Amino acid sequence: MENFIIYPALLFPAIPLMMTNFTHRYNSCAALVRKIHAEIIEKKIDTKDVMGRRYIAQIKTLTYRIKLIKLIQTLSGLALFTNLLTIFFGYIEESNISLNCFGIAVGLFGIAIILFIIEVQMSARALEYHLTDLKDKEDNIF
Repeated sequence: MENFIIYPALLFPAIPLMMTNFTHRYNSCAALVRKIHAEIIEKKIDTKDVMGRRYIAQIKTLTYRIKLIKLIQTLSGLALFTNLLTIFFGYIEESNISLNCFGIAVGLFGIAIILFIIEVQMSARALEYHLTDLKDKEDNIF
């Protein structure tokens, strides 16, 4: 139990790196929402026609992805804080509390990673949809 303080050090660098990744994904989704919004406003697209419904579907998907990313960031932040508590309680030699905090940190970060995988799958499906659109257009051209 003396070397337990080493365990949080293993998790410590992973959390901020993943939080940076999540922030990048959030910013990318936010930029897409702004772009779609500008296109709808500038082109005066009717949200009831086919093109407008596609934009609305994209916005709904992006909105859900942004909510997921915010939840992922929150869980990662809580995991980082709990990991810091692990170090603190290890420092003041409260090993039981420290061990529990580490378990909570690992659990929170694990949930964040599972949600991240779900968000990545959503992103990949959206790209596949766009690629299918392009392939259909290519078939019509050639």
